[in-house]
Amino acid sequence: MALSPSKMLQLLAAAALVLGALARPFTPEDLVETSRLSGNVAVSPDGAFIAYKHTRYSIDKKRQFSKLLVQPLDSQQAGASTVIAEYSHDARPNPPSGAGSSSKGMDASEPVWLSSDTLGFVTTDKNAHTSTLYSVRVSGKRRGKPRAVFTAPVPIADIQYSEKSGILAFTAQVYGNSTLEETARLDEEERERADTAMVYDELWVRHWDTFVTEKKPQIHALKLASSKRRLKPRGRPQNIIGGTGLEASSSFVFAPNGRQVAFVAKRPGTDYAWRTTSHVYVADVDGTAAVAINPGGGGASASPVFSADGRRIAYLQMSAPAYEADRNQIKVYSLEDRSTVDVAASWDRSPSELLWADDRTLLATYNEYGRNKLAKIDIQTGALTPLVSEHSVGSMQQLPGAREVMVSYSGLALPTDLYRVSVGDGRMARVTRMNPRLGTSVHLSAPEDVEFAGADGDPIHGFILHPPGFDPARTYPLAYVIHGGPQSSFTDSWSTRWNLNIFAAAGFVTVAMDFQGSTGYGQNFTDAIRNQWGGKPFRSLMLSLEQLLESRPYIDQNRLTALGASYGGYQINWINAHTTAFKALVNHDGMFSTISTYYSTDELYFPETEFEGVPFDKEARQNYERWSPERNVQNWKTPTLVIHGEKDYRLVVSEGLSTFTALRRQGVPARFLYYPDENHWVLKPANSLRWHHEVLGWITRWTRSVESSRDSHANFIIQQ
Repeated sequence: MALSPSKMLQLLAAAALVLGALARPFTPEDLVETSRLSGNVAVSPDGAFIAYKHTRYSIDKKRQFSKLLVQPLDSQQAGASTVIAEYSHDARPNPPSGAGSSSKGMDASEPVWLSSDTLGFVTTDKNAHTSTLYSVRVSGKRRGKPRAVFTAPVPIADIQYSEKSGILAFTAQVYGNSTLEETARLDEEERERADTAMVYDELWVRHWDTFVTEKKPQIHALKLASSKRRLKPRGRPQNIIGGTGLEASSSFVFAPNGRQVAFVAKRPGTDYAWRTTSHVYVADVDGTAAVAINPGGGGASASPVFSADGRRIAYLQMSAPAYEADRNQIKVYSLEDRSTVDVAASWDRSPSELLWADDRTLLATYNEYGRNKLAKIDIQTGALTPLVSEHSVGSMQQLPGAREVMVSYSGLALPTDLYRVSVGDGRMARVTRMNPRLGTSVHLSAPEDVEFAGADGDPIHGFILHPPGFDPARTYPLAYVIHGGPQSSFTDSWSTRWNLNIFAAAGFVTVAMDFQGSTGYGQNFTDAIRNQWGGKPFRSLMLSLEQLLESRPYIDQNRLTALGASYGGYQINWINAHTTAFKALVNHDGMFSTISTYYSTDELYFPETEFEGVPFDKEARQNYERWSPERNVQNWKTPTLVIHGEKDYRLVVSEGLSTFTALRRQGVPARFLYYPDENHWVLKPANSLRWHHEVLGWITRWTRSVESSRDSHANFIIQQ
């Protein structure tokens, strides 16, 4: 039976009052100190154990702590895990010298099972610029002493091992066709240079937060052999794609026989900055061949995975050569006859990861209406059977026996943990419980789905979260959060950045809507933002806001705030020129000028697709100018917090500085929060804590009620 809106509000209020009496509000400190998975999770060959790295930051100690753990797969009990290695370091950018400030322990990462009772892991010496693979025997709660297997003269990553072939594979950054030893020598020569100049003749110059160098990530293979119950290397690592010019920029997968790997790479060329085209390659571990299985693929490729018999590869393929948000289509390639078949070709969703359930069925994760779901797909018919449809599935991996997969799983009120999922019926069993206080002694607000009519009558879906102790008879300020991308979405999933519960816990009714351009609602809806950046999305956001305020009288229309990052930051600048509905705005790493962004960003294919051309083309330039926030700064009036990171090469720091300059030069209240050591995201724990206090302090300052304004010294307060 459907509940009326008034009845729903009564139930929400009752639940909030009960939970509020039992639990305290969620704070930025709680978020920053959450326990988190770090890197990959390794499953033992017999399926009995998992190994993973667990990290936690201490605000009081200003230290980052990590543990490499081994845990029985069938137990989530406290104390069930075994600590293999522990590490901590002073997380301050410039820690003082002296006792207590140094790193302690063994910084183990990249867990990989070398047998059912032997775990491998890697440590990297940042001073010597080397990596060492260790092995340790694990049996129940007993463990042996870690023993060094081999040391690479350069850092290595993406460690994988095939017990069948005895091949250890990994990636390392190397120069051209040089060996690891030659690369180490060239690195040393580079460090001895007297100058710091970097010279470029072609794009691209930098990507995300790093300047591009001559070195490329390439896959290496090393044979391991057992001697007196110890693994030792046989020979030296071999670069199996050396001389090809290919970059293994994403992870690779072993064939079941351990004799081949599949990976995704772009062809060598000078068009990396304005084309997304990449291919799935299959390389022999002896380095004799590296062949593309989809040489005619137009767009980006992703998620190659071998079938259990090694005869086929399933992968994802986009069609458009310069559009990173094109629909991922499922392909299955036969290594025997080199044929390719399309799977579920008419399915209007864009899957993000694939696995084989059996020789006739694939597993796929995909975004749909605010959830990251898991389903199985019949290869022949394309029929889809949902397995997990609530909250959000993250990464997934096969468990031995093929009848279960392990996934990371979370919700807006459910911190990330690992779960087992039955391939047969979707039943779930929890594997870890890393943050048991959250949702019990610390209150987390459950999300409610909302939907409004947007531009062109499109349904606009989103979530609303209410503050702890919510009472519909009172009024509350609004935090209207706008996502970036723009081709992404707000999902019912946990995040350590832009966690909606933080705003709800500070006393704001928190709303996040998926406007045109968002994913999970069909490709046409995703494409609808093209050359419409300040058009349909803005109208949908404002139409949704109008309907929200009409249907939720407890939202104080005089205390509205809007916040956004990346495209959301662009939208904040656009909002500032086109409405005075909001009392305060927050722009994180947003765009000031579409034209200056084109000439300074790293991925040119993005603006060239969004604005349908290049700005030095007469017709396309009109699109850039039409949607550039810079053209309307004379209309800005709303107080704005501007945030930017120096290492953001997607939207460079001058975009934030320009926004701040335009605001203050016109006398509009503004504040500039600058991070010299962050990229497009704020990732360091102490920086994240400062970010949250600055953001909450800003929106609270401009939305204080009469009662709460009496406390003028608080940085931010729980809204009344």
